[in-house]
This record gives sequence, C-alpha cells and structure tokens, in this order.
Amino acid sequence: MNPTSTPDPSPKAAAAERRRRYRTPRRIFLGIIGLMVLTVLGFMVYVAFNLPPLAVIENPDSDLSTQLISADGEVLHKYYSRENRVAVGLNEISPHAINALIATEDVRFYGHSGIDPKSFFSILAGLVRGREIRGGSTLTMQLSRNLYEEVGAENKYIRKLKEYLVSAYIERKFTKLEIVQAYLNTVNIYGNSYGIETTANRLFDKRAKDLTIEEAAMIIGMLKGQGVFNPIKHPDTTLHRRNTVINLMVEHGFLDPAQLDIDSLKRIPLNLAAQEEAHIKGAAPYFREYVRQQLGEWCEKNGYNLYTDGLRVYTTLDSRMQRHLEAAVQQHMPALQQDFDRIEQKAQRYLEQDPSILEDMIRLSDRRRSGLKAGKSEAEIKAEFSKPVRMQIFGWEGYQDTVMTPLDSLRHYARFLETGAVSIDPSNGHVKAWVGGIDYRFFKYDHVAEGKRQVGSTFKPFVYGAAINSGYKPCDRLLNQPVVFETPGAGRWVPKNSDGSIGGMMSLSYALANSVNLITAQLINELTPRTVAQFAYDMGISSKLDEVPALCLGVSDLSVLELTSAYGTFANLGVRTQPLVITRIEDKNGRVLANFAPEAKEVLSPEKAYQVTELLMGVVDFGTGHRLRNRFNFKNEIAGKTGTTQNQSDGWFVGATPSLVTGVWVGCADRRIRFRSIAYGQGANMALPLWGHFMQAVYADPAIGLAPVPFPRPASLPAACQPELTAPQSPRTGPDADNLGEGFE
Repeated sequence: MNPTSTPDPSPKAAAAERRRRYRTPRRIFLGIIGLMVLTVLGFMVYVAFNLPPLAVIENPDSDLSTQLISADGEVLHKYYSRENRVAVGLNEISPHAINALIATEDVRFYGHSGIDPKSFFSILAGLVRGREIRGGSTLTMQLSRNLYEEVGAENKYIRKLKEYLVSAYIERKFTKLEIVQAYLNTVNIYGNSYGIETTANRLFDKRAKDLTIEEAAMIIGMLKGQGVFNPIKHPDTTLHRRNTVINLMVEHGFLDPAQLDIDSLKRIPLNLAAQEEAHIKGAAPYFREYVRQQLGEWCEKNGYNLYTDGLRVYTTLDSRMQRHLEAAVQQHMPALQQDFDRIEQKAQRYLEQDPSILEDMIRLSDRRRSGLKAGKSEAEIKAEFSKPVRMQIFGWEGYQDTVMTPLDSLRHYARFLETGAVSIDPSNGHVKAWVGGIDYRFFKYDHVAEGKRQVGSTFKPFVYGAAINSGYKPCDRLLNQPVVFETPGAGRWVPKNSDGSIGGMMSLSYALANSVNLITAQLINELTPRTVAQFAYDMGISSKLDEVPALCLGVSDLSVLELTSAYGTFANLGVRTQPLVITRIEDKNGRVLANFAPEAKEVLSPEKAYQVTELLMGVVDFGTGHRLRNRFNFKNEIAGKTGTTQNQSDGWFVGATPSLVTGVWVGCADRRIRFRSIAYGQGANMALPLWGHFMQAVYADPAIGLAPVPFPRPASLPAACQPELTAPQSPRTGPDADNLGEGFE
C-alpha cells in the first residue's frame, strides 16, 4: 500500500460534481423548453382569441335563403343575396350523396375525432417544409371553415390550428350524422348555390332526397373545384369526375358491382335541367315578384332581412292551378297571335301609319332611360337604336338568337298580344293562380297588379248591381231607347248599341246578358254616376273612377286584380274579401312570426248579391259568354261577363264559380295596335277561351278535387221571376254585342 496515494471519491461526491458541472446547461435547456411551451401556449391563446365564441359554434348563424311555399307545399322560389342556401334534415338528403361524400372526402370519417391521424403527419410535414397544404382536411375541419369566417380567414399554420381546435369541439358537441348534415347544408357547390338542396334544385330541378346515384356523384365531385368541374361550362371534365366518384364509391364498399351495372351507370349522361336566371326560373314569376315587394315592406317594418334570415313564407298560390293557368296561356295566346299576325300583317301597318307609336316606344324604353342616366345625348341614343347588336328575341315558336337593331326589336315586340290573368277563391280572397304576362323573361311588366286598362262592358255588372241594390229586380223591363247626356264643357253624349238597334222592352237580365248599352245608360242616368262609383268601391274597386255618364260603359282603367276581386264579392254573397297572397311567415327554426287573414266585410245583402250573380249567369247561359256552353261544353253554373273596349283595344272576361273567380285581359301593350274586326277583337274571342282552357284543366285535375257545384241560393230569396226575354236564345251567329258602341267617341 502506497501511503501517498489519493483515495477514490465517493459516489455521492461524484454525483454532486456532475450536477454542479451541468447545472447551467440544464437551466438553459429547461428555459428553452419552457419558452417554447409558453410560446405555443401564447400562440394557441392568440389563435383561440380569434375563434368564434362557443355559443356561435353551437348555433352557427349562416345566411339562409327565404323560401316561398305554395298552399299545396311546393317551394316556388328562394330569395337570397350573396348565398343561395336552404337547410334540410338528413332524412331529406339522398343516402347516395352521403355515401359519395364519405367515399371521396373523408373515408375514415366515422373512425376519427375530427383529426385524421393518418393525414395529420402529412399536413405537419407540409407545414414544416413550407409547401402548399393540399388535402388531409377531414369533413369536420372543412365544416369549421364553411361555418365560421374566423377559421378560414388565415393561411397555413394559424388556419390549420384553428381548424383543429374548432373541429375537436364540434366532434365533442355533435354526432357524426349531425356533422354530415351541417356540412351538406353549408358547403358551396355551384356558383352562389350553397348546400345540397339548393344545388340539386338548380342543376336537376329536384329535391336533394330524390338524387340518383349518378346525380349525387356529380354534385359531390364538384366539391374538388367548381371552376374546373362545372357541368355547364365543362361537361366532359365534370362527367369524368363524376365517374371517378362512382369508382371510389365502389372501392370503399358503398356500391356493390354484383347488384349494379357500374359501367352502365357511368354511361348515363349528365341530364341537367334547363338553366335559367334564378328570378325567371320556375312557376309564377309575376306572383313571386308581387310577394317579394310585400315581404320587403314587412321585413323592413319588423327587423328581418328577406335575403339572409331563412324565412319560410307560406302563400295562397296553388301550384297545380298555377300550372294549369300557365298552360292555358300557352294554349290560347299563340293561336290568337297567329290570327292577329295573319289579319293585321304583323301590325306593321300600324307603325307605318302612325310613327308616334314607335317614337313613344323609344321614349319609354329602358335603353333610352339608361342612356340618359349615363349622360348620353338624344342624338347618341338615337344612333345606338340603329346599330345592329347580337340579341335573343322572344317568339311563340321559341327563343331565337339573332342580330338586329334595337329599333327593329321594338318593331318586333310591338305586335305581340299580351295577357294578364288571376284566379281568386272568393270565400277568403286567396290568390290561387297568377299570370302577369306571356313570358317573364321578355315581358316583365305585370298586367295583373301593375297594368290598368279600360275595362269596357266588364264594368256593367256594377251598374246593374247598383240598380239591384236600389230596388230593381232582374226581370224589370226598360225601353231600349237612346239617352242624351249633357256634359258641361264636353257637349252632348248619345251612346248607341253596338249593332245600332233601338226599340222594344228588355229585362235587366237580357240587357246585361247581351251587353245592351242603352239599357245600361238609362240605369246610370237614373242612379247617377256617383251612386254607381260608390257601389263599385264597396265591391272592391280601388282605382279612382271618373264620375261621368260614360262610366257605365267601362271607360275607367282598372287592374285585373281589383276587377276580379270585386266580382268575387258577388260570388261570395255580398262579403268583400281583400286579395291575400301570404298566409304565414316563419323564422328559420319554424317559429311563427306572423299570420295573415283576409279582411272581410259584408257590403251587400246575400239576396241582392245572388241576384247580381244570377244576372251574370245569364251572360253565360244565353248572352255574350255563351261560348263557354257551346265550345267548352261546361254544364255547371257559371257567372261571368265579357268586355271589349273602344276600337277592340282590350278584350276581357271575368268568370265566377262558387270556388274560383278568374279574370282575364288580353291586348297589345300599345292600345293603338289592335284587331280592327270585332269578330276577332271582342272579349269573347280574345279572353274567354283562356278562361275556358284553364277551368277545364282545373275540373279535370283529381289532385285539386274542385267540384262544379251551383251557387248557394239564399233561402229567403223569392223564386226567380221568369221574364219573357230571359229564356235561353239560340247560339248567336254574328259577333257578340260587347263593345262600347257608337256615340262613345
């Protein structure tokens, strides 16, 4: 043993030495780790600070379209601003769409909790390397971007972290099926169409629940990029993408090749529905615009946004009746136009003989108004009207792409006969069908509510109604003789019958049925124009009436809507009901915001109202409306009145049954363009057939179930008198005596 050697240090001393030696590096390392943790936590706090509140995540406030719903449950239209979005339940979505979504976007959707571990690391690697992040987002992560702007506003790191945080919360709060439902209701698929319901309606004109395999695959395939996979602009590319989705559905077990012929499925063409502008597409465009204006006023008054609050607006319109009325227009108007073009040589002689017609059309045109607003001179605007441009024009044979000057297009449209027709339930004022023109795309002016035209003989029932209300009876007889009216400042007015006849005693029933002017003139002479005007106001006429003797022959301008509604007062036994188009408004959650009921008021006794209706039944049974019997073979009770204005500029027919009152007007936009022959230009030829086609279709439709029942006769009313001239006459061989008659001008 060497006495000078140093003993080995103890283990404790060695450990203490090591701790002393690494104390500083350890502190530095832990400080760095702590700093990193604090940085990450701070970053997460910063990110979380800009996340939507939890209450918003649980109840996302996405813009929703307002839906317009018919009385029979059909969605007529959707009003929207930036996003056309409608939310539906999962049971209202085709299972093929759900399967296609899972197969293409997130095949492990049911196995993860919002973040797919298999795709997480590829995303992380991309972030570290600074590469663009492609794919890897689960449906839940995509939903977080769809619902909340705060999530999708950033790029890369911040956006992805936000997606993770919100997705984790969504997965804890909602079931997988609820997440799928929310995703399919919020995703932008095509243009400004958001959600599967809106997209299915726009591309295939059907509900999302009715999508077939290939249709669902096409829509889901478009999620990869609507700019590339656009079925309108790029049908071949979209078809290839659709078939890729079908292959993925097979690969992941959603389609069984043993049960389906997959190759045949992929050979099916896209079969898209006709694509039109949203405000034009669908039924009842004139009605929808009228409702939109009323809704706008209601929303402004009650603090709602028509285009983003997802209201459900229930209307009175019956979609089946609407289709029948539109079909009646399509059936009657082209044939009438052919007669007009053949007889009047396409109205060119009117434009040649009266240059002011075309000058007025230019003056009132949208093109001129836009030019003036843009600061152009009249000379510049006139030059533009003579410059050929490419355009699409309307024709009953179909739309036509052509090149013509705006001036020639005005000449083209000047010749068209237009129409306005509305059908109302007289018992409650519910508007059941509404056609404001022959084609909304090219003729947006609404001839039901906006347009007012001279009504001619359709005003006479108010004269006879005022007489009945004053004590006259349907069988009372008057002498068919001229009446002279001395009008201060306007000279003498001596009305005449359209056929020039005079003499003989006539009952009120026969006189109204055959539209005899002289009897009508005698009545207003005895009653006074003011009495007749007040009676018309009581029945429902809202336009100002000129209280002059010529009022009795319908010189005032009225709308189809108010005239039809006023006739409904007679059919409803003297109870006036204002036209109603909306019955209920609900919010997006189904809570009722407002109910609407018709304003009803008894303005005429049931007995007197029925007597006026009885007079109007005579018009159809043996008068100017007899064509409904001998041409359309109606056997039920119908009350109605034809009307033809001066020079055959306007043709009218208003027909009533206990269940429906329908008014029809036909004429050119410019009154100077018209049938010159009363045989063609009378209301019985221009307007009555449209009514006949419509009611034939309504009665024949078992889904509507409207029975041709008689008018209810008040029990207190004495038996009808039988004047000698009210018996049915033989069918008339000449034109119906229905115009204003000579002596009016």
